[in-house]
Amino acid sequence: MNKRLMVLILIALSIGVTWYIETGRKEVSAEVRDKVATEVMQTLDLPAQPVWWDKGRRLGIGVIPDGSNRDAEARDACSIMLQNGISPAQVEVFDVLQIQNDDEWVQIGAASCQ
Repeated sequence: MNKRLMVLILIALSIGVTWYIETGRKEVSAEVRDKVATEVMQTLDLPAQPVWWDKGRRLGIGVIPDGSNRDAEARDACSIMLQNGISPAQVEVFDVLQIQNDDEWVQIGAASCQ
């Protein structure tokens, strides 16, 4: 079997597996997303509304940077997501000033919710 055919087979398999995983993943309802976003905003006192990606399985939050790693905020948001039945999930924390000023999404913290 030549290399080209092998590469094409591997690409087709990876596409098939990705499709299978994504179609089996349930989307988090809008009601649950709104509830979690409200709780996260109140608990963490965020300057901007959280952003949802990946069918409600990834949450982006913006904070005003203070020079430190912001994984603690991500873990706090994770615990709220877990309390509301969202698992597995991820939280990413971004520098809200960089987004506003330069439209650059600079990540300054993260957590995996499981």
